[in-house]
Amino acid sequence: MSETAQGGVIVICGLIVFIYGILRWVIWGKSRAQRFIEKAQKNGCKATGTLVKTKSVRKSTNYEGILIEKNVYEYVVGNRKYDIVLSFESSATKTPPNYITVYYDPKNPKKAVYAGKGSRSKQVKSGCGFTALATFCTMFLVARLLVHLFS
Repeated sequence: MSETAQGGVIVICGLIVFIYGILRWVIWGKSRAQRFIEKAQKNGCKATGTLVKTKSVRKSTNYEGILIEKNVYEYVVGNRKYDIVLSFESSATKTPPNYITVYYDPKNPKKAVYAGKGSRSKQVKSGCGFTALATFCTMFLVARLLVHLFS
């Protein structure tokens, strides 16, 4: 196979992966948490979590330390109490909420998701990065495969 044909195959494979990635992550993109929340909302599996305990952990970066608070929230389903642990960045201007909305699985109420976790903007940003990475990896692997097969 000529180098021009190999280059064409590589570009076509890369385009297929890129288009699929854009469709999957940007247009149809929903995180697992978003899908879980939608299903729980449809089933009416929603509870209010109340802040029970807070533990501060200092996370250091190159420039300054950031205070991360690990908060334990308690929510009630039926007559049973369940806990969910969430981490929030804390500062003088930002404080973690005292009450949150928790969506849970009706079959296993211990499995729950905080509504703030299903952020669409975070999903789209990471999805674009993963799309680009998957495209370049696919093109690289196809190029290596073609060189291996036709040399």
